[in-house]
Amino acid sequence: MSYEGVRVDDASAQVSDVTANVTANVAVNATAGVEPASEFSKRLAVLDVTDFSVDYGVGDATVRAVNEVSFSLERSRVLGVAGESGSGKSTLVYALTRLLRAPGVISGGEAVLHVSREDGRVEALNMTTASEAALRSVRWSHVSIVLQSALNALNPVLRVRHEFDEVLKTHRREMSRAQRRARSAQLMALVGLNEDRLARYPHELSGGQRQRVMIALALALEPELVIMDEPTTALDVVTQREIINELNSLRSQFGFAMIFITHDLSLLVELADEIVVMYAGRIVERATAADLYATPMHPYTLGLLNSFPPLSGERRELTGIPGSPPDLSDLPSGCTFHPRCPYAMARCERETPELVVDERRGRSVACWLHVDHDSPPTPVELSGRRLRATVPVGAREEAQ
Repeated sequence: MSYEGVRVDDASAQVSDVTANVTANVAVNATAGVEPASEFSKRLAVLDVTDFSVDYGVGDATVRAVNEVSFSLERSRVLGVAGESGSGKSTLVYALTRLLRAPGVISGGEAVLHVSREDGRVEALNMTTASEAALRSVRWSHVSIVLQSALNALNPVLRVRHEFDEVLKTHRREMSRAQRRARSAQLMALVGLNEDRLARYPHELSGGQRQRVMIALALALEPELVIMDEPTTALDVVTQREIINELNSLRSQFGFAMIFITHDLSLLVELADEIVVMYAGRIVERATAADLYATPMHPYTLGLLNSFPPLSGERRELTGIPGSPPDLSDLPSGCTFHPRCPYAMARCERETPELVVDERRGRSVACWLHVDHDSPPTPVELSGRRLRATVPVGAREEAQ
């Protein structure tokens, strides 16, 4: 296998290229008519998650970190999970793969992984009830994970080649030592690294190189599902661009499905097919990347989009989202976002909106602004009639 990476030395050219890629991605997704998760074919799905909940602690001290999350991920597609720190993104994926440590416990729901066997059969494995032996048989070979901190994930006292050798020796016992070395070099080439990096220790590599090593390790056994937990958070924008380009190329080449977790919606708009936005452990909006970028329906999604600067148009001051995410042990009543929402109404303080699926538009949102006709008129910024508008001053008072 060969890999042709995209390399642009001029940083300004790369930044300009972001605009073209985002625009192209939005246009392609819009014309392709991407199906919402609720309509995914079970036969083609690689992962089905239903009413999945995760708690920390037991008894009166229990804190719910993930609250009845449901989604389905089709093969060869990318699901983006966005939200601020503390929204439950990492807890969700670690619990799905049964890697969550105590005191975290799965308190409800199920996660079914559809595993393709060598004889062509597809088996359904419930990850929430599977035995440790069953989990070991699918981890890394069918589902792998790229951790957030590559430096901490790699063993600091072992050379990089030992990491690859351990994975291949454990899961591909029929391979000889020479075959393992050849496969390791091949994987490094896939992510744009020279074979000589295998002899290095992690501290001898840059942040971007360590992250590429982690991606290569995740792809070592050609899994059907790869989970990326904020793989570009600690990287500069140029290195982020290279990583995203490589992920797109590798997905096209191998056809694996991906869950990409980040707080940066600008990355997901370019990379993901569908995006779910989480807040305080719940999904508050779900839509295709094109729809979410062009017509956000939840005030929290609008705030996230307005938190990163546009690459064209007038210069303006970024406002961000006022306040901080809530304490999960002491959530506000009603809608958990209402203390920070510029459109909050009296109803938002009393009642919690459910995630309502709009079959006609192929998206979901949990907001009283879109639930029924008794709500006040939906603000133009969240009505789908204007692109990336700024939250107006005094909108909270007008909504109340």
